[in-house]
Amino acid sequence: MNHAMGRPFGKLGYALLLAFAAAAGLLLLGSASASAASYYVNNQSGSACSDTGAGTSASAPWCSFAPVNSHGAFAAGDQILLAKGGAWNERMTLAGTGTSANPIVLSAYGSGAKPKIVRNGLESDRAISLTNPSYWTISGLEIGRAGAGIVVSFSTAGHEGLVFKDIYLHDIRGIHQGSGSGDDVTGDAVWNSAGIEFTSKTFDDSHSASAPIVRNVLFEDIEGSRNLDTISIDWFNGSYSSVTGNKAAEHVVMRKLNFHQNDAGGSGATGCDDGMRITDVRYLTLIDSRIDGDAGCHSDTGTAAIYLAGVYDANIFNNSFTNVPHTSSPDMVAFDFECCTDRVNIGENYFAGNAGAGISFLAIHPGLGFELNTTAAGNTFVQNGSGSFRRAGTSDTPTGTIRDNLYHEANAFLYEDGADYSGFSVSNNQPIKSVSAIAHASASFGSSQGLGNWTSKAYDGASWTNLASYDTAKKQWQPSAATAFPSVSAFELQPSACANCKVARVWTAPIQGIVSLRARVLMAEEGGDGVVVRIAKNGTRIWPASADQSVAAGDRIGYEAILDGIAVGAGDELRFEVSAGSAGNNASDAVSWAPSIAYTNYGLQWDFGTAGNLENWTMANQIAGTVSGGILTLTSSGSDPYIVSADNLNSPAANRYLRIRLKNNTNDPMAQLFFTTTTDTAWSASKSVLFVTKENAPDYSTYVVDLGVNPNWTGSIKQLRLDPISKSGTMNVDFIQVTALGSGASKSWEFGTDTDAEGWTAGNQISSMTVSGGSLNLTSAGTDPYIYSPDNLAIDNALINRYVRIRLQNLSSNTTAQIFFTTTTDTTWNAAKSVTIPLLATSDYMEYVADMGAVAGWTGSIRQLRFDPLTAAGTVKVDFIRITN
Repeated sequence: MNHAMGRPFGKLGYALLLAFAAAAGLLLLGSASASAASYYVNNQSGSACSDTGAGTSASAPWCSFAPVNSHGAFAAGDQILLAKGGAWNERMTLAGTGTSANPIVLSAYGSGAKPKIVRNGLESDRAISLTNPSYWTISGLEIGRAGAGIVVSFSTAGHEGLVFKDIYLHDIRGIHQGSGSGDDVTGDAVWNSAGIEFTSKTFDDSHSASAPIVRNVLFEDIEGSRNLDTISIDWFNGSYSSVTGNKAAEHVVMRKLNFHQNDAGGSGATGCDDGMRITDVRYLTLIDSRIDGDAGCHSDTGTAAIYLAGVYDANIFNNSFTNVPHTSSPDMVAFDFECCTDRVNIGENYFAGNAGAGISFLAIHPGLGFELNTTAAGNTFVQNGSGSFRRAGTSDTPTGTIRDNLYHEANAFLYEDGADYSGFSVSNNQPIKSVSAIAHASASFGSSQGLGNWTSKAYDGASWTNLASYDTAKKQWQPSAATAFPSVSAFELQPSACANCKVARVWTAPIQGIVSLRARVLMAEEGGDGVVVRIAKNGTRIWPASADQSVAAGDRIGYEAILDGIAVGAGDELRFEVSAGSAGNNASDAVSWAPSIAYTNYGLQWDFGTAGNLENWTMANQIAGTVSGGILTLTSSGSDPYIVSADNLNSPAANRYLRIRLKNNTNDPMAQLFFTTTTDTAWSASKSVLFVTKENAPDYSTYVVDLGVNPNWTGSIKQLRLDPISKSGTMNVDFIQVTALGSGASKSWEFGTDTDAEGWTAGNQISSMTVSGGSLNLTSAGTDPYIYSPDNLAIDNALINRYVRIRLQNLSSNTTAQIFFTTTTDTTWNAAKSVTIPLLATSDYMEYVADMGAVAGWTGSIRQLRFDPLTAAGTVKVDFIRITN
């Protein structure tokens, strides 16, 4: 990102930081010092409020923020409490110093919705200004429609003890790279609009302090949407360094952040560069957070969900970073290593559907510093537009380790954008050939058991059972509406107060095969007494090797499990088990554990990984084959070339999907797969399936063909024959699979019941629409026929679920179809949100795949489809329509 401008720290450092954070949080329930006062603000009807009173009673509160602003510095233990259900369009100005035992509290009281501070939508608006704070806890608020939400400004160093918890921040926008009221001379030094902004007009790279500006900071349960940034620790984009080598902020913990669709630009829509900016921070912990769809508008200087500069000694574990949109900006990545980082550990996270790369290492700032000693390990990468990693810039040589990651990428795992990875050690990164072969716990978590083959279970000392109740507010599985523990959420597990009981996240193998497992377990909160964990297969421990693993209280580094070559059969269980330990105490013992499991081998699989090894395929007719560099190159010399697999494969018909990754170098799009069975050993067209490949393809594509559409695909499959093209030319094949893991449909319409159109309705110039014989039969009466899918489809993760697959029989001479779509944020039908499909004029059923992700608008949540089957009179028969990964 072209903006101007690890070794883990010890567990003792974590313990000191989090002991503080826990103490600060508990003070909301405990007693304050004798001299402390509580001030109430309530402007609702019937509150009997008055700004001329003392405001120290809930029965006689202040009305507005004016008495708060004129109060002066608050003292240790003071509380400013806003009435739940209230709403203010004012700026609150705060100062004062609490203590570790008695922080100053800004929070809520009463019952109802969070109190709101919602401004006018102007870039000059602020919600809260907090100057030189130490030991403050701010929680339970909603803040929106401002140029900046909570502005924390420092003119002196040595501050500490700040807690921000349970805050909803939205529609914070207007300031971009110091514009307008964000100017550091006439304004308040806000670089980009942010829900929570840490900044200074005193300290910068040329005016450093002899100590950190602030330390011991906790951000927890922060939700942000439609902001430019939600959290920004950026010192007016400074590159602060103190004379003692400290950083501007130290010991910062971020837990359970929920950022989504942060797409608000600056004044005049001048860009939304990132969802969160972290600058000049040492000892950072980021865990159990979901960042989705951030950096959602165009920025000439580039976009990223998270921007890092001057970050040292950071641990970023068990998070999800997904769906940075395609905005035609530079970068469009999840993580931007902009400059000057050292010892940043990114482990066991999930990166999926980002328009650019998952992690980008830049070297574009000569003389400012290097990106050194990064460890990226155990992560899962799925369909990121520019690959899992990106390297750009040659002003320095970033260094580190890239190991043990799982990935399925259409493009490179290591993308080179004019630079290389010469400074990195790269080892044991496992390519996964199908999205549907990957099961990530947090990505699959939801309000139904069994999503992605994951369930949440508890052991009562005698037997394992599914947790029965889903709490929609807490977003967790638990025993009942009245019993909160044990519990399982998207990233965390908490055991019950029982020495012999356990709670587990459980994956059940859908098919036989070999899987790899990546997981890191650590304590999610401070204050408990630790837990005992293990990974078991069908009840037998497989990790650790010799004994169950104790995880000590406050350990936010934890333990990593990297397991390959695990053989599973259909129905086998892998359990990630947590118990409270022999003491049976579960208080503050939430555990962070979000594993990823992926099949590395299943069904029939030919990888062509050894030079010269055809893996028992025979070049049978008018064709030659060579294997080199992991590719089978086929050279046809006639009009009927084909290759034949080994005989007696004995593959069950349940393995019904052909997955083949290839590059067709000819202008012949037609390919065909023949098969024989143990009961019918003759080759015939009746036992074949046609499919279409890209002509003169510039790169490789993965094709998924449902062989089960042929009624003869039954019993045990004996042998395969592939007819790749029907003319002279070449084709390059990366791999061939036949597997039960198929199209990965997030939504499908199969039209298997006569008269049931499964919610599709005729929209225009459709003279006949019937369902019979397993097909949706459409007859066009004009040049613009179309049909509508059901509304409110709620297809999320759009950049992963980006393919619309349609199998149809075109009984007309027409050669064009089109798919339109709407989203929850753009409900209009227009050509900009459509993909055109070239049809073949053939009476054979053909499957067509439209890559909707190639259209910029295919983001967020897909609401509805419109299918224009023809552009002339005629008839088509549709076998199925699927939205898939």
